[in-house]
Amino acid sequence: MLYSRASGVAFAHYPKTGGTSLQHWFRRAFPDARLLVPDNPHLPVRTALEMIAANHGHGPRRPWLPWAAVRQTPAPRLIVGVLREPFAMLVSLFEYWRDFPFAVEPTAAFIRAARVGTFVEFVRLAVVDGQLPTYESFFDAGGPAWPRTRLLDFQSLEVAMPALAHDLRLRQPPTLEHRNAHCGTRDLDAYRDAAGSLMERVHAYFGWYYTHGAGLAGGTMASRAA
Repeated sequence: MLYSRASGVAFAHYPKTGGTSLQHWFRRAFPDARLLVPDNPHLPVRTALEMIAANHGHGPRRPWLPWAAVRQTPAPRLIVGVLREPFAMLVSLFEYWRDFPFAVEPTAAFIRAARVGTFVEFVRLAVVDGQLPTYESFFDAGGPAWPRTRLLDFQSLEVAMPALAHDLRLRQPPTLEHRNAHCGTRDLDAYRDAAGSLMERVHAYFGWYYTHGAGLAGGTMASRAA
């Protein structure tokens, strides 16, 4: 999680939902923003809140927190996240890991499936073995920060970000730059054909997105849209 203590605004980065671009935007909008755990932007919301609470005097402090020396780190007043259609997200993550120039080749089975395996193996590990968190678990839907969570739609970020900047009262909001974005078109139909019957497992595993999440990701507070 990227957190600005001065503004009380945090960004929870679910993989392959435009997070690299959003992190760059947040760092320019809130210069004090820091990752709670260095080199780990994909920290689930509940874990992040527990770390912040510990640093605020409610438990043992975590020495790697940016403000470990100052026990004055309140909980975020707003957490922003992005949702993307799950199958498109899975394809994007598969292609990203397949071509990523790791300094040391990863050994985790999930990433190895993308590196040297097939898309079917990758999807099976993601949604059958549950190695990729669901949106509702990552954002802790219904948890203590849920009323303060704002979910945006990946497909409409160009519209959502100016609206978010307005609500945050940013006088000169930064422009959303497209970083780490896929170039060209992606044939999702070919991936659907490859996935075959696993498509049903994808929809079942990410059922919350299709029944609730997609409706929340319109730039409104989750509590108001629920």
